[in-house]
Amino acid sequence: MDEIKNLNKGPLTYEDWYDLGYTLVPCEGGRPTVKKWSDADFKITKEEWKNKYADKEIGLRLDNVVDLDLDNTRAKVFANKYLTNCNTISGREHNPTSHYWFKARLSPQKFSLPKDLERYVAHAAHGQCLCEIRSTETCYTIVPGSLHSKHREHVRWEKYEGFNEYVGDLNKILRKISLATALSILYAPKGQRDEYCTAIAGVLIKQTDWDDTEINDFIYDIAVESNDDESENRKNKGSTTRKSKKPFGMPKLAEIIECRTESIATIFSWIGVQDKSLVQVKQIADDSMGEIVEYGEDRYKIEVTGKLEGVVFTKTITVDGPTLMNQLKFYDAVVMQAQVWIPKMKAAQFEEIMRMKFESRIKSKDYVVEAAESNKIKKHFTNYIKLKKAYTSKSELFNYGNPYLNQRADELEFNLNGFEDYLEEQRVSYKKRVDLVLLVQDVLKARRKTGTYLTKSLVSWVIKNPEIQNEDILLAGESEETEEINFEQA
Repeated sequence: MDEIKNLNKGPLTYEDWYDLGYTLVPCEGGRPTVKKWSDADFKITKEEWKNKYADKEIGLRLDNVVDLDLDNTRAKVFANKYLTNCNTISGREHNPTSHYWFKARLSPQKFSLPKDLERYVAHAAHGQCLCEIRSTETCYTIVPGSLHSKHREHVRWEKYEGFNEYVGDLNKILRKISLATALSILYAPKGQRDEYCTAIAGVLIKQTDWDDTEINDFIYDIAVESNDDESENRKNKGSTTRKSKKPFGMPKLAEIIECRTESIATIFSWIGVQDKSLVQVKQIADDSMGEIVEYGEDRYKIEVTGKLEGVVFTKTITVDGPTLMNQLKFYDAVVMQAQVWIPKMKAAQFEEIMRMKFESRIKSKDYVVEAAESNKIKKHFTNYIKLKKAYTSKSELFNYGNPYLNQRADELEFNLNGFEDYLEEQRVSYKKRVDLVLLVQDVLKARRKTGTYLTKSLVSWVIKNPEIQNEDILLAGESEETEEINFEQA
């Protein structure tokens, strides 16, 4: 793409952007005003924009563009340290140099502190979110030439020389910026800073391919930005830690910061680091448990592996959702149903491993659709109509509570009390009537109707365009309502 227009000030109008060949998304209040904007074939012509969207914010779709959105002020510091050849930067008056632009295509990702660390960013403008990699056609950014929707400030170019390709590993650098920002925000108080930096070095030594120089510089940069008055003492932390016999790691960081080890693991996962203790436990769990198979409403099957007299065997157990979420209940179910002993793990490890298994669960080919409550209520209502029939005379509804089919309006009216009585005869009951009402509303798509028939009050429930078999319809003369009706929520 030959970016030769407005090189000094950058593109500022939709014409400028179109001339550069980009895909634009019209926005209002920071949100797209059109549908399917992320589709591969989405396109708005320059003429269409002029006629329909000239007053809209300009959203640049990031097909082959990376926008590093720096939400936290500390992230800007590290971006300036590590991004060595960025030709284009944008921002606004009260948040300048907050967007770094490159010609590339990366997986989009938000880098946010875990929930139990939100106290460290309680007063930050963007809360837990530190920065964001925005890229691909699934993302867009409001660009110069537009007003910032919240602060009503013009988005502007701080520097513009076109979108250049980064010299080096852009993905690694952006993730390094995110980690440095987090570790600076979480920096230890006096008295614990040396151990804090040693622990960071320990994680990087044991679980990355960073050399001593890179680790030394990284920790020193964090110390300086965190106003550590002994930052000079951290210059060789990578080198000295590597020589030590027992370098600290994630548990020590969690102890200092006063958070879960899993939260520290989340932060380091941004650069591809895994919590080795969790990896080891997961391997043990995978040796004992297979994938979760969803078999029906709140019913899950999972294969477990055990030994009997030295012989390996597998059995399949069936559990509900609450059992999957409760470690003790799950272990009990495994022993009782399969006579298998699963190695113990910490509660947090169990929760993380089962969460991963649940999120990657598969649906059985024999999935029991009929088990779902929504399908049950449909089946019961169909059988209710087959038993009671749908009359084309409204007097049946008024006098006897039987279903009434208004053929002209294609509506079925029924008495909820009559349907409830039928369910009780079938030994189907709900703890509260409101549970039945919600199913009638949400599943049967019925609405409560109040009105009059032959000058007397009549309350019923109405289903529009009902599916009724001809053999379930009893023809008779129709009577007209004498007053208007009202539909209301129960």
